[in-house]
Amino acid sequence: MPLLSPAAAAADSLLAGGRLRVLAFCWLGWVFDFYDLILFAFTKAAIGRDLGLELASVQWIEGWSLAATALGGFAFGRLADRIGRRPAMVASIATFSLGALLTGVADGFWSLWLARFVCGFGVGGEWGIGHALVAEVWSERQRDRVHGLLQAGSPVAMALAAAVGCFLAPLPQVGWRAVFVGSAALGALAFAARWALPAHAGAPPAARNAAAAALWSPLHRRASAVLLAVLTLHMAGFWCVYAELPRVLMAERQLPLAEVGWFQIQVNAVHVFADVAFGFVAARLGRIRVFVASCLLFALGHAAVLAVLRDDGHSFAAFTVAVAAMGLGAGTWSCFGALFGRCYPSELRATAASTFYAAARLVQLPLKPAVAGLLVAGATDGLLWIGIGCALGSAALIGLLPRGRVGMRG
Repeated sequence: MPLLSPAAAAADSLLAGGRLRVLAFCWLGWVFDFYDLILFAFTKAAIGRDLGLELASVQWIEGWSLAATALGGFAFGRLADRIGRRPAMVASIATFSLGALLTGVADGFWSLWLARFVCGFGVGGEWGIGHALVAEVWSERQRDRVHGLLQAGSPVAMALAAAVGCFLAPLPQVGWRAVFVGSAALGALAFAARWALPAHAGAPPAARNAAAAALWSPLHRRASAVLLAVLTLHMAGFWCVYAELPRVLMAERQLPLAEVGWFQIQVNAVHVFADVAFGFVAARLGRIRVFVASCLLFALGHAAVLAVLRDDGHSFAAFTVAVAAMGLGAGTWSCFGALFGRCYPSELRATAASTFYAAARLVQLPLKPAVAGLLVAGATDGLLWIGIGCALGSAALIGLLPRGRVGMRG
């Protein structure tokens, strides 16, 4: 049952009756949530250098920040299902903003570890709460499109982080500390929640007594196992390849930081298109069909990048085109919000989405230092093969989702 008024729920427009405010707030929350997390990937070389930290130490810190999102995802997801979406979202925004502030004043390994852990903990809840709101404010007929619009905040956040990390942070009069302290100001978004989220949209679900263990009850066990497995593969592919490409470009290809920044902005522009287009195409052709096709395109993009990198005479333009194919295939991320909305009832939806999305990042804790070892050894091919395997594995597993009452139209 939609959480907005009957008049709003009956409106044909995708953004009528207060829906635009809800989408705008959730979108901005997700953009700045992910921006805070990914900005570290573009500044960690300078941070490690200034704090006298080895690459492996910085990678461990980044891995722990991703692991913290698993704890935050469960905590804020439960909070959202217990006391309401609005207060849980406000708490998550305030927490990751505090983590950004602590990052800006860190002076060594442990203070940086604490800062990134706090940031990761706050980041963990935002995605799941936002997509749970979409599932409750929009009708089933409209959700694919809106989930795609919301997910498009992810590449926008990456492009913004690239612009700040590659163009603003390196300026002597700015530096990485200033950009993280400035990011903390985004906590002001929390004060906008009361205006952005109508009272009904921020209310807790009618049924509030569902235990988290119900995610693994016979009714939901299969959906939970498949979604967690596919998300884990997607996260591994993303953090092993997408998030590490800037370091590969700088270290192995001797590209200036500014070119890396423009490269990321261009690639993520393609990714924005892919996220939005996925929702509209999936609404017509079916989520699962479009998901599988996108996974195959993502794997093909990895293979094309691999071929280009093996050609010593390749041009940067050819490399960008190959990675753009990866960006088009990355539209699969838009599918997950709709799947959680379809597979779980309202009283479990935020818990499931936040917990599983963030828990999938937990695998990055051991992977990050392993990736660092591959990069030190110059084994870029290994990263791309990981991406190919993750994409093909996701395509194979998604078909195992249950159909019927807790499944989805595919």
